[in-house]
Amino acid sequence: MGPAYLYAKVSFSVEKRKISDHDVAEELERFERAVQRSERDIKKIIALTREKVGRESADIFEAQMLMLRDDALYDTVVDTIRAQHVAAEYAVSVVMSKHRQVMEASGSEYLRERANDLLDVQERLIRHLHRGHMLSDIPANTIVVAENLTAADILLFSRKGILACATDFGGATSHVSIMARSLGVPAVVGMHSITDHIETGQLIIIDGAKGEVIVAPTDAEKHAYTAKRKRYEQLLIEDRALVPLPSETLDGHKVHLEANIELREELPLLSEYGADGIGLFRTEMILLMESRLLVSEEEQYELYREVVAAAAPGHTTFRMLDLGGDKMLPMGHREQNPFLGWRGIRILLDKPDILVPQLRAILRASVHGPTRLLLPMVTSRDEIRAFRQRLDAVGAELEAEGVTWQSDIPLGIMIEVPAAALQADSLAREVDFFSIGTNDLTQYVLAVDRGNDLVAGLFDELHPAVLRLVRHTVEAARRQGIPVGLCGELATNLQAVPVLVGLGVTSLSASPVFLPAMKRIVRSMSMSEGQDVAERALHSEDVRDTHAFLEAWLTEHGCGLAY
Repeated sequence: MGPAYLYAKVSFSVEKRKISDHDVAEELERFERAVQRSERDIKKIIALTREKVGRESADIFEAQMLMLRDDALYDTVVDTIRAQHVAAEYAVSVVMSKHRQVMEASGSEYLRERANDLLDVQERLIRHLHRGHMLSDIPANTIVVAENLTAADILLFSRKGILACATDFGGATSHVSIMARSLGVPAVVGMHSITDHIETGQLIIIDGAKGEVIVAPTDAEKHAYTAKRKRYEQLLIEDRALVPLPSETLDGHKVHLEANIELREELPLLSEYGADGIGLFRTEMILLMESRLLVSEEEQYELYREVVAAAAPGHTTFRMLDLGGDKMLPMGHREQNPFLGWRGIRILLDKPDILVPQLRAILRASVHGPTRLLLPMVTSRDEIRAFRQRLDAVGAELEAEGVTWQSDIPLGIMIEVPAAALQADSLAREVDFFSIGTNDLTQYVLAVDRGNDLVAGLFDELHPAVLRLVRHTVEAARRQGIPVGLCGELATNLQAVPVLVGLGVTSLSASPVFLPAMKRIVRSMSMSEGQDVAERALHSEDVRDTHAFLEAWLTEHGCGLAY
């Protein structure tokens, strides 16, 4: 709750200014200096991201760093300056705008998201060419309202002490949303015309939990939201008191609550929030942080050893490199639809130069604590068997070298493609555990791009079609006697926790900060209650009714989203 600040980025006019022959070399130097200053900016932002966030989103800025030196951009700007004898600002604007237009017109939401990154790079370069500075003077203790923001904006605004933000554009899984969640900045995105209805200085309320913006609130609304905020703060205190307590239902049914981790800086959070282990370690972050694809076996081993030791005696589940889709693919491959393209297990099986060093590093680290392997984007039994052959070969190679490793290392697969869910009975005979990835599963089932704000309202992981595939997967796992966890964002949706427990999911994995609130719900219910809730959600004809029912259920059990 606070005064709004209507934010508009400072823009610099770019005119077609001609230069003489003898000024070309100096203009090229100006451009190179602007690139170097931009690189320093982005490096500082990356460092700040790691310091303040400790997870996710550093890859956004790594991608922008690569764009600065991309041959198709950098060399074309240089060629334009030389051939047309124009100023660097104009060359940057023409070249990058042309690339952005192609990306924005693409049918791929992934490429359209990259177009926003390219715009950020373009504006940064032009600012430096004009010797301008980033950010206007954003007052502290204000709520930033803008048409659009970048993840870098959110990061830098947070240092200035903003209260919250609201934007016209963006989706729940956009870069801005991810960064805001990571920093604990309340945010509402994709409001379409919020900037038309708010003026600087106007009192507004941001309800990030419900996705609502209250403009010029009445005294009654201010009083109600002040009470809600106090209740929310009290819930956080109560949640932390649950950390040492077991995660089990009122009738003694154990539900393992594990952590999703991707950076070593997050390891202290395992004990701080009472994680039973690491349900998902995203290994692709080591590549993104090093800005290169082939990170050495030794570099990977040192990180994996530290992770395994920190999680012990709980297990660490390493998801093998999951490149492609909405993750940066640093191999020069461009696809019309990367979500349906070369990604996950498909890349790993095609690229032994990537797979083998990672396998060797993980197997070597496995002697330091319980370790599991998890395969992404699996659609068939053949992919699992092909991977096992590679695993056996690497294991035999290590043994021949006299290197010990956890020889009975469990192998699991992500259930994130409808084909895998529908074949769960067959696939369960091939692996030791399942991990359901509801982020991708939902978008494939509902044909909704989860990063597209135009259809964001249709993306709902509690849709009965999604839940029925979850149930089908759980039942197949139970028949085969293997555990089944869930590591998607659905686990952080408190409304979903009683449903997932009732469906029989044996472990839930989420960012550590969410675990106490999830435990509060598990400890407030019986298994039979969860089964009743799950049945109602499975057979709902309108998912809006499901949300209303679940919110009422949570409130009744003292776990309500209404604080």
